[in-house]
Amino acid sequence: MPLTYFYTDSEACRAEEMIPSMNYATLLENLERLTDLGVIVPESTVSMLVVARLVDRTRIRRSGLTVETLQRKLDAYRAGKNPVHAVVKALERAVELALENALENKSESAAHGAG
Repeated sequence: MPLTYFYTDSEACRAEEMIPSMNYATLLENLERLTDLGVIVPESTVSMLVVARLVDRTRIRRSGLTVETLQRKLDAYRAGKNPVHAVVKALERAVELALENALENKSESAAHGAG
C-alpha cells in the first residue's frame, strides 16, 4: 500500500472524508496533520474547501476562539514542515476577522452599557 509521508493512503482518505463534518476548532487542530497526510496541498479542491471554511466569518464567530488562539495556530502552522501558502493566507485573514468580531462585540457592549 502506498504511503503519504508516514501515513497510509486510507488514513488520508478517512481524514479527507471527515473535513465536511469538522467544526472550526477541530479543523484548526488538524491542519498540520491534514497537510502531513497530503490531504491539504496547493490548488486542490479539498484545500479550497478548507480555505473557505477558515475565512468564514460566521464559523469564526461561532467557534468562540480568541484572536490570540487563532494567531498561535497561524504561527504553529506557518512554522510546520510544509505549510500551504493559501492556508497561511486564510489563517492570516481569519485572525483579522476575529479581531474585527472582537472589536464589534466590544463596541456593542459599550453601546448597551451606555444606554
